[in-house]
Amino acid sequence: MGQGIFQLKENAEQTVNIEKRQVQEIIPDADFRFSLIILKDGSKHFVCGTMEEVTKELEKTAGNRQ
Repeated sequence: MGQGIFQLKENAEQTVNIEKRQVQEIIPDADFRFSLIILKDGSKHFVCGTMEEVTKELEKTAGNRQ
């Protein structure tokens, strides 16, 4: 299952682990350096990374991580 670890925009020292199956929508912000990830449970995370970077990270599988 794809999942990613993302730095939060508000505090780059904090991270959030998100599985691809949890994601309802990914929305880029105005300058495209950050993305809002909305989960199926209604929670939202504003993370560092473009929409493309976030999508690629979610596509990775646990076996591809080093």
